Amino acid sequence: MDPLSDVLALLEPRSYRVGGFEAGGDWSIGFDAYDRGIKCYALTAGRCWITVEGAGPPVLLEEGDCFLLPHGLPFQIASDPNLPAEDYRPHFVGSPEGMVVKLNGGGGVTVLGSHFQFAGPHAEMLLGLLPPIVHLQSEADRVTLRWAFDRMRQELAVAQPGSVLIAQHLAHMIFVLALRLHLGEGKDVGWFSALSDRRVGAAIAAIHREPARRWTVQSLAADVGMSRSSFAARFKQLVGEGPIEYLTRWRMLLAGRSLSRGDAIGAVARSLGYESESAFSTAYKRVMGNTPRRHARLAAAGGRS
Repeated sequence: MDPLSDVLALLEPRSYRVGGFEAGGDWSIGFDAYDRGIKCYALTAGRCWITVEGAGPPVLLEEGDCFLLPHGLPFQIASDPNLPAEDYRPHFVGSPEGMVVKLNGGGGVTVLGSHFQFAGPHAEMLLGLLPPIVHLQSEADRVTLRWAFDRMRQELAVAQPGSVLIAQHLAHMIFVLALRLHLGEGKDVGWFSALSDRRVGAAIAAIHREPARRWTVQSLAADVGMSRSSFAARFKQLVGEGPIEYLTRWRMLLAGRSLSRGDAIGAVARSLGYESESAFSTAYKRVMGNTPRRHARLAAAGGRS
């Protein structure tokens, strides 16, 4: 797989809430902070404003725009950002999965999407590098996402066998598409933007493709056609850490998943290129702050509970 697919597979995003709302007249709804995950929504009709706490002035959303909220910050979505916000609970808590809630009778603005949670740890590897609100608003972005949101609207409007499941799968596809579109804009710094750099992105892909290989800075640089010094400097500039540090961290993230699944420590070490269990354990504790054995025990205890 490619690096973005690798990381998303490691984080195991799961859509646990799909739906939306229609609003008419004057309205303003405030949403609390949330602990884990990312919200991915689109405005499929009308226009409104969104204000994310600590993220600057209100942002105008127009029909076809998609937005991601990756940091769990409180936010307000409204017909007018100056209106006092109503609490979301009376309107949304207790509504069935796949429900499109009507505010003031609906008919003006329609917002559809999903809230994803991550079953895997270390979501900050992806989400920590995104801005408080990812706003996709170009016509090209709208064209790319339009079919999926139109289909989601159809599935949620008329309940049919399997409608909610189809909407959830559509939401997952929209989420990945939205991340890919944002990645193509190249606005971020760190791992996420590094994927869009032709040579550093190729090096990251090589690491993900062969994590057990005995990579060196020189061999990675040669693999992408750069000098050692230029490659090392550019990698650190974009990713925020050196190539070997990134390689080690990626290996430990893979190891954590394997240990959580009950794989033997020695087998995990060998699968990632370590000749001894002690060398692997030392690297794991340095990067993850815990020993592999303790990680495995905690994962097993969690599974039993």
